[in-house]
Amino acid sequence: MTKRFLSSLLLPLALILTACGEGGSGANDFSSPAQNTGNTGSTPSAVLEPTWNLSIANPSDLNLEVSDVNAIINLVFSDQAVQATMLIKDGYIIGERYSAGTDNATLGTSWSVAKSFYAIAMGIAIDEGWLEGLEQPASEILPEWVGTDLETVTIRQILEMRAGLGAGSMIFLQENQTEFALSAPKLRTEGEAFVYSNTTSQLIEPILRRATGLDAHSYLRQKVLTPIGVDTNQIGMWFDPSGENPLTYMGLDLSPTDMARFGLMIARDGAWEETRIVSSAYLSESLSPSSEFYGLHWWILNDAFFRESTPINVVAALGLDGQKLYVWPEQDLVLVVLTQYEHSANQGYTLSDINFPNTCTARNSCPGALGGEVPSFDQLELMHRLNDLVN
Repeated sequence: MTKRFLSSLLLPLALILTACGEGGSGANDFSSPAQNTGNTGSTPSAVLEPTWNLSIANPSDLNLEVSDVNAIINLVFSDQAVQATMLIKDGYIIGERYSAGTDNATLGTSWSVAKSFYAIAMGIAIDEGWLEGLEQPASEILPEWVGTDLETVTIRQILEMRAGLGAGSMIFLQENQTEFALSAPKLRTEGEAFVYSNTTSQLIEPILRRATGLDAHSYLRQKVLTPIGVDTNQIGMWFDPSGENPLTYMGLDLSPTDMARFGLMIARDGAWEETRIVSSAYLSESLSPSSEFYGLHWWILNDAFFRESTPINVVAALGLDGQKLYVWPEQDLVLVVLTQYEHSANQGYTLSDINFPNTCTARNSCPGALGGEVPSFDQLELMHRLNDLVN
C-alpha cells in the first residue's frame, strides 16, 4: 500500500463523507407489482394479514391505492442515479423498481446506512451482557483512553455522535482506520454537541471485538443478518486497507431485499418472527432524538430535520450518494433506496486505491467529474406521499 493511498483519487470523496449522503428516472421497471399485478378496478378482498416473507401483494389487497404507490416509486426514480427501490407494507412488497440490468438480488452498497446496522449490534452486546449499558465509559473497553481526556466518554455519547471527536472525514484515507479512530483527539466536551463523525462510528469496531470476542462483521452476521434471513454468503462486508479491521461507519453490500428485512425488523420493535433480535428498550432509545434529529446512529426525520413541518414520524438510515432506508414503525412500512453501484465481488472487500464502493459514477460526484452532481429526490415530498398512501 503506497503512502499516497487513495489521496489522488478519493480525497474529494473523503471530504464529503463527513455529511451523510442523500438519496433514476428512465430506468426499466422490471417488477413493479403496483403496476403489474392488475385487479386495480375490482373490489379488494379481505385485507391481508401481516407477514414476514416479503411476498408480492397488490396494494389494493391492503386497502391501499395503486396510484399512491406509483407516486412514491415515481418520485424515487425521478433521481436518475437510483438503482433500486422497494416499498414494503405489513411485510408485503407493494412496489419495486430497478434500473436496467439489475433486480431485487443485485447488490447495492450502504455507505453510512451501515452505521445503523452496527449500532443495533451494539444494543445486542448490551442485551447479552458483553457491555454494561449505554452509560458505561468506553475506556473500560478501550484502555488507550484511560488517563486521557476521553476516559469519561460513554457508549451512549459515541452512539449519539456526542463523544467530542471531530467530523473525521480523513479516516477514509487511513490504512489502519481503527487505530486512527482510537487516537483521534478530543475537540470538545463530551455530550456538548452533536457532530456527525465517521471516526466516532469506527469506534464500534474495537468495542465489539474486545467486548464480545468476535469481530464486528462476525457479530453482525451471527446476531442480526442470519437471524433475519440474510444469506451472508451473498453479501459484501468491507475492511479498511489494512485488511484487518471491519468498517463500522460504512461498507455493507446488500440486496434491496436484505435491506428490507433489516428495516422490517426495526419496524416491528426489534423482533423477527418469534425471535427477539434486539431489546425493545434499546430500540426505543435508538429511534428517539437525543439531539434535534438524531438518535443512536439513526436519523429522526422530524420537523427539526426538515426545518419545516412534516406530516409523519419516520426514522432513517442515510448514506452517501443516496443510499436510504426509511422505517415508519407506526405503519409497519419500510422503503429501500439504493444508488447504481459499480463493484465486482471478485475484487474483494478490502479498500484500496483501485477497490472501493463506487456509487460516485452514477451520481457524477467522482473526483474530476464534469458537470453537476445528479440530484436526489425531495425527501419532504416523499414524507407527504407516504402520508397520502396510508390516509
